[in-house]
Order: sequence, then structure tokens, then C-alpha cells
Amino acid sequence: MRRRTVITAVAAPFLGFFPIRTFGTTQYAGTVVALSGQCFAEAGGQRRALRMGDPIYLGETADVSAGGKLQLRMADGSIISLASGSRLKINNFGIDTVGQKRDARLTLTSGLLRAIVSPLRELSIFEVDCPAGTAEVGSTDWFMEAEPGSMRVGVLAGRVIMTSLATGRRVTIPSRWGAHLEAGLDPVPARLWSSEEFAEVIARTDVS
Repeated sequence: MRRRTVITAVAAPFLGFFPIRTFGTTQYAGTVVALSGQCFAEAGGQRRALRMGDPIYLGETADVSAGGKLQLRMADGSIISLASGSRLKINNFGIDTVGQKRDARLTLTSGLLRAIVSPLRELSIFEVDCPAGTAEVGSTDWFMEAEPGSMRVGVLAGRVIMTSLATGRRVTIPSRWGAHLEAGLDPVPARLWSSEEFAEVIARTDVS
């Protein structure tokens, strides 16, 4: 069976997390703060259109239609922006009782995201995986694009650790650099990204 590649944030194990609030039996993960075009949330065979101010819950997949864009403010204050054609599942988004530790685990099935991850006093998990790999981050402003059989990451500020699920090899991507990964292979060494490369992913995720 083909193994997947993962990108993961630098983190320490911890206990005692809980979602900030619940709606009935559904756990809150974030809120829609900007969108354009058609955007949806899917879970358990149900599909609902998203509007400004709508919540998004654990277990839901945010689906951005062609020509659309979506921006979410997560329970910890982090901002996630999704480009046209993106699908992002919220697997977990737990915050500890004093709001200083986080256990966030997401899956970018396809498309492009920008995540501005809020700083916390404690080391925390903020992890995004995709069919080719996983990324772990701390308080970071970064981009991740998932395509069939590959992924790429660019970092505006902070650093990201990209890990190959197939080989276990990882690469650390510093500020202003990026890296690429083909499924089943080691990550390509990080390199300095040009201003044009950053401008392209910024424009695709900007929801102004």
C-alpha cells in the first residue's frame, strides 16, 4: 500500500485539550471571516453553503468551488485562507484550558492554503497533511499547495518542517524559502523563493 508524505509543526506532546465551545454535540473549530464565490462545508454526507460569520466544525471539510476563495479565523486566532478549488478537512482543533497550547490537525486534500498561525506561549501542534506529505509549524506565515502526487511549501515568516511519509526524511524550510515533495520520494532541498513566487500564492489566497 502506498504510504503518504506529511508536513508537521515543531511541537511537544501535551494533555488536557478541549474545543473552545460546542454547538449541541458538534465541536466548534472556527468562523468564516471572508469569502467570495461559492464555498461549502461537508460532513457525514451533508453539505451546507457557507456565509459570512458561519461556524465551521471539527470533522467538516471546507470545499471552495472554482473561482471562489475562503478565509477562516480558527479557535486560537490563526487565520487560514483557501484558494479556488481547495478542500481542507478539520480533523482536530483543540485548545487547552488557558488558551496557551494547541492541537490542530488538518488535511489539505487539494488546492492551496495560506496559514497565519497565532503565537502561543507553549509549544503546540499545528499540522497539515496531504496525499504527498505532512508539515508542522509554530507561529508561522506560510503556504502549502497539494496536487496529485506532490506538494510544495513556501514560508513568509517562521519555519516549517516537511516530512516524507514514504521515506521519513524531512527538510526544514526557513523564512523566505520554499521546498517541493513528490509522493514516495525524499523532499527536495529547500531553496530561496523569489518575490514573484510569493506574489503568486499571495494573490491566489487573498480574499480582499
